[in-house]
Amino acid sequence: MIITPVLLGSALTDVNPGLVIWTLVTFVLLLFLLRKFAWGPILGMIEQREAGIRESLEAADKQRAEAQRMIEEHKLALEAARRDAADMVRQAQEEVELAREEALEMAKSEASDMINTARRQIESEQKKALAEVKEVAVDLAIAAAGRLLEESMDEEHQRRLVREYLEQLHGPAA
Repeated sequence: MIITPVLLGSALTDVNPGLVIWTLVTFVLLLFLLRKFAWGPILGMIEQREAGIRESLEAADKQRAEAQRMIEEHKLALEAARRDAADMVRQAQEEVELAREEALEMAKSEASDMINTARRQIESEQKKALAEVKEVAVDLAIAAAGRLLEESMDEEHQRRLVREYLEQLHGPAA
């Protein structure tokens, strides 16, 4: 059966009142159902999501402001610590100068004894400090090497290997 263009064109342009009424009723009913059951929950979810995003942004802003405040506090504390350290160094220098002048007034033998004692104490403290630094370096090296190698060695073996290596680099440990 062949449909001629005239028949096809007339079928599309004919208005069927019953079909138009049912189409309108169906469309209005569909709009009513969508408005009642779909748009409300969808808009509610969108508003909820929008509020959540807004709260997240506000929280991020607050955290950024708090972090900035803490950074400023740390900068101020660091600057105060630097000033205190500079004051202590200056005071220590003044005290050393005063002690030097007093030591010159004493007899040569007493001054020599005091200087020798002070040098021994300084060397002792330096040796202690160097030993502590090396101990910390050993612990750090052991931890790093243990993680890198993922090899299980006892702590004494690890310490001995690291000490030998440090002695090769910097000379014998204190």
